[in-house]
Amino acid sequence: MNPALIRVATIAALLCTIALRWTAALAADLPAYRLDASLDPQARTLAVEATLTLPQAQAGRAVEFLLAAPLAIESAEPAVTRVADDEGPGFVGINGSSASLARQGRAARWRLTLPADSNVIRLRYRGPVAFGFDTPQQEYARGFSETAGTIQPEGVYLAGSTLWYPYLGDSLFTFEVSARTPAGWHLIGPGSGSSQGADGLARWRSELPVDELHLVGGPLVRYARSAGAVEAEVYLRKADEALAARYLEATARYTEMYRRLIGPYPYGKFALVENFWETGYGMPSFTLLGPQIIRFPFILTSSYPHEILHNWWGNSVFVDYASGNWCEGLTAYLADHLFKEQQGQGADYRRDTLKKYRDFVRDGQDFPLTAFRSRHSPATEAVGYGKALMLFHMVRRAVGDDGFRAGLQRFYREFKGRRASFDDFRRAVEAASKQDLNAMFRVFVDRAGAPYLRLAQVRVERAGDSFRVRGRIEQRHGGEPYALDVPVALRSAAGSTVHKVRVAARRTDFVLESATRPQLVELDPEFDLFRLLDARETAPSIGQIFGETQVLAVLPARAAPARLDAYRRMLEFWSGGTQRFTVRMDSEITELPADRAVWVFGRDNALAPRWFGDDTAIGMRVDGESITTGTGRIAFADASAVVVKRHPRNVNKAIGWITVDPLEAAAGLARKLPHYGKYSYLGFEGAEPANTVKGEWPASDSPLRADLRA
Repeated sequence: MNPALIRVATIAALLCTIALRWTAALAADLPAYRLDASLDPQARTLAVEATLTLPQAQAGRAVEFLLAAPLAIESAEPAVTRVADDEGPGFVGINGSSASLARQGRAARWRLTLPADSNVIRLRYRGPVAFGFDTPQQEYARGFSETAGTIQPEGVYLAGSTLWYPYLGDSLFTFEVSARTPAGWHLIGPGSGSSQGADGLARWRSELPVDELHLVGGPLVRYARSAGAVEAEVYLRKADEALAARYLEATARYTEMYRRLIGPYPYGKFALVENFWETGYGMPSFTLLGPQIIRFPFILTSSYPHEILHNWWGNSVFVDYASGNWCEGLTAYLADHLFKEQQGQGADYRRDTLKKYRDFVRDGQDFPLTAFRSRHSPATEAVGYGKALMLFHMVRRAVGDDGFRAGLQRFYREFKGRRASFDDFRRAVEAASKQDLNAMFRVFVDRAGAPYLRLAQVRVERAGDSFRVRGRIEQRHGGEPYALDVPVALRSAAGSTVHKVRVAARRTDFVLESATRPQLVELDPEFDLFRLLDARETAPSIGQIFGETQVLAVLPARAAPARLDAYRRMLEFWSGGTQRFTVRMDSEITELPADRAVWVFGRDNALAPRWFGDDTAIGMRVDGESITTGTGRIAFADASAVVVKRHPRNVNKAIGWITVDPLEAAAGLARKLPHYGKYSYLGFEGAEPANTVKGEWPASDSPLRADLRA
């Protein structure tokens, strides 16, 4: 045999041995679960025999655990005692928390004392699992619902939040589980195993620790193919070979892409599982997506790689929630943002990310990244996903692509199977890149808020045969100034150059040299910094109005009662959270208030001709039959339109006009509009309604730009 091949094989075997020893040593310090379950979908019940082997150091100690209150313990060794209910911590993870079960009295707290010579707990329990469904406000437009857990004829969803296994707190654990289900069912869990055995049992196990144990499934059709060292699987509710093939191919492509970027995929399989209601969940070694979601073509290049990447971030390097959830921002950066960047749209994606922060994080809704646990509102998403994404982008720019890639790989190697924090990530990148990032993390992780920059006092001087541009960068936010390297673009007929200006004070003067006459100076033109956007940097948008806490809604006095009722139901749907509406008739309004956003409803609204007529500056034309925008025509008949413009009395606010036809489209329009936040105008057709036109007005009056051509 070739000596080189022998050396490679020897090294590979050695690395495998080291990895196995490392996994075994890691698992020895963690609880190990053995769960034998039986599910009865018709009765909606669960029966479990559980054996928990705790670390040896637990022998002789008191142990507490949580279990769903409907599950009755039939036997326990050692004996258990139920203790007073309280609102102690429930499961916290990527897909939610069980703390609400405790508040509702549906979580039971149990206590036992282990014998001095034993670290093993044996339990047998059974009961119903049917916690019902809830639709959080931010999920209405996508049709997503959430449940702590359910067993029913359509399928099963058991999660950490179900408390279907004894929950010991935030400890990681290893497991082996077997579960009996009806004939024809597949049951999917984390790790390696089988969804359907010849004996009617599904079996799953993982020696790599997990922080949550899901079992999901139902009457499904399985597809599979090998993807190198990974088994790609698809489980569908109805046979569809073409759909399965697209996901199997995508699984192979993305697991290989991220293997090269970060390190080996941590599990033996990755499965797409079609759920029986709309969800978008990522679990260790599989994802649970709704029946409509998986059939949207864009999911294959957006949500799907995001869920695959969670197997590195969040499902094998786990989150230390006490210090802040870093994994959503890092996953969004290396999936959603990366794909847009590869298409040449990275700056647009970052701009839209900053727009969400500007539009939704206000009036006391901000918080530091150390306080982010999970998304439950547009504001928490804008911080926990958006601000964190921008932080990772700034880290990458500071250390370079090679340093960032090396830092990702080191972080993964060091923390696979462990919990990690923002600081753990920082130290890994620092070690790989030999750069100090502590100041950046202290400012953008520990501190709430964002820098607010302005360009001032820009002028051009002749300097012999060349030119000199002088200007000032001002920080106009409250609190201490930020220390930033601000990109400053200088454009001339010869092209564009980008300079870095270090700012650390309220006002920083700069001087730039140019061999040719400068035409334009612009701060951070590619949106590379996390900062608070000025409203004039971007076009007025729907998200600006949905982000406001106080909104005036103006209804047409001439409208029929049924139409007015439909408009009021739209406002009622949007109410809640932090947004409040003041409703007035157009006959009561002579001037728009300058201190709030405004919705103007109806084609027959008396205010519409004044504020939403022809506007050549943005390319909008309105006649008796339609609205013409930059990207299309929206008819008034059999179509619905939404147009947002800058408030005529306050550049920081926006006003919007909504027309609805047919009237049955009002409910669907109410559901969908919050998820079109970046757009200035929209057109829809039909009662569903279906989007046909969308776009943004041009924005040319940014205070971060100075035109030097005058």
